[in-house]
Amino acid sequence: MSAQFIQGNHWLEPLTPSGGYPADVLAIADELPLLVGRLQGSIAPETAKRVGELMRITNSYYSNLIEGQFIEPASLAPWVKVRVPKELRELAFTHVVVQEVLERTVNRYPDLTWKMLFSREVLGAVHRRLFEGASDDDLRVEAGQLMMPGKLRDEAQKNVFVGDHAAPGWESVGAMIARMKEVYGAAQDPRSQLLGAVAFHHRLAFTHPFKDGNGRLIRMMTHLQLVKIGLGSPLWSISRGLARRRDDYYAKLRAADQPRRGDLDGRGQLTQAGLINFVRFMLEVCKEQVLYTTEAMAVHTLRDRLERIVRYEPRFIDAGVRPEAARALHMLLIQGQASRSDFKVFLGLGDRAAIEQLKVLIQLQLVEAPTPKSREVYPGLPVWFAQLVFPDLHQGLS
Repeated sequence: MSAQFIQGNHWLEPLTPSGGYPADVLAIADELPLLVGRLQGSIAPETAKRVGELMRITNSYYSNLIEGQFIEPASLAPWVKVRVPKELRELAFTHVVVQEVLERTVNRYPDLTWKMLFSREVLGAVHRRLFEGASDDDLRVEAGQLMMPGKLRDEAQKNVFVGDHAAPGWESVGAMIARMKEVYGAAQDPRSQLLGAVAFHHRLAFTHPFKDGNGRLIRMMTHLQLVKIGLGSPLWSISRGLARRRDDYYAKLRAADQPRRGDLDGRGQLTQAGLINFVRFMLEVCKEQVLYTTEAMAVHTLRDRLERIVRYEPRFIDAGVRPEAARALHMLLIQGQASRSDFKVFLGLGDRAAIEQLKVLIQLQLVEAPTPKSREVYPGLPVWFAQLVFPDLHQGLS
């Protein structure tokens, strides 16, 4: 397979296992909606909005890290001015903005059907949005050529090698996308749609629809497809899970690229066992990341962690934050908003001391007040603080 450019959409088969998925895979697929529902129901709306902003940054950070590009997560907050390579920051920040825009599009426009999320038109539009405005350095591929955002390989008439793997010939790209749309886009029930979305992740990677930028595109498409069926939430990051298990991720992708291994390995050109193992792996990663956020935001876990953070972290000590602030911050994160007067009561300090503490917490962006005299205050979750609240949130790769 690696010695020539394969032709024909039959090379994608099987798109689904001929005998269905094993019981353990179906069990995770059935459990995942329950776990996501529990997570979404456990976080107050205003807190969820801020966790969502954080996790979009996290998704961009890890998606870039998988591609071998590091950028400090704090620099992706739109109000931060730091000295990082301008082009890299713009590419990563674009990912954050595009994810939010696309999530809104998927949620608000019912005309964007499940089937359309597998179409060449949507793939081209998402790829174009991800790389709009990127520098020539970010768009340059081999031999000095520039990638054309949104232009599929069959339009560009380009063949490519991915490492030692020859991607399917450009003439087959359109037919392969059409075949995946036909099969995965036809799923009606949520379980079949979930299984189809994660299987599509591999089959689209195998197709390699664009000259470059496929990894970011494919991870974004999986996220958006999960959003469409109510599972993909900005409260958790699939890219975080894939990056932290990057070696496994690449190994499972490669294993699913392999040809069929005998009569007991399905009926298609590719290994059915490899596809099943990849789907199992992806579901496990999703489950791990949903549980990660759920456990980090659990009431008792969060309270104990905040008490340690406020009492021992140098940034809090240097700013003069009192240990009593932990209780008030905990209340604010759990409730999502509070009146100024209630927040000061939770501080448990005298009126003057409470006013001064609130002022310090607002300066540190741990508490958000829309105006200096606003009656309501909201939780702040700047990246530096979130990295303390969420253990190993932004960990580098070994």
